[in-house]
Amino acid sequence: MTVKPSGAQFPAAEGQTIMAAGEAAGYRWPTLCGGNGECLVCHVEVLERPERLAPPSDTETTAVQGLLGDRGGRGQHVRLACQAAVHGDVVVLKRGVRPRKTQPETGDEPDER
Repeated sequence: MTVKPSGAQFPAAEGQTIMAAGEAAGYRWPTLCGGNGECLVCHVEVLERPERLAPPSDTETTAVQGLLGDRGGRGQHVRLACQAAVHGDVVVLKRGVRPRKTQPETGDEPDER
């Protein structure tokens, strides 16, 4: 999986969501609801190979309607990273994805939610 514009690359297990794969690889993914599919903050534009994601649920389809195409300015392949299950390599556009910061003295991750 590749995230632009940052160029972050990380593996995703079959059926794992985009956001869960990023977080498992040590990246902070922008979200307000913590991955419950409610806030839409985690949405991505799928730039390459959208067919390698599981079909969206009815709930996800309804949620992203306002983000699609000319109205939302985000193209035709908008998905919620917390809901879209991966079935192969994809390239997405999402600003704000960055490595999690660790605390030098313990190596623990700070709670950013």
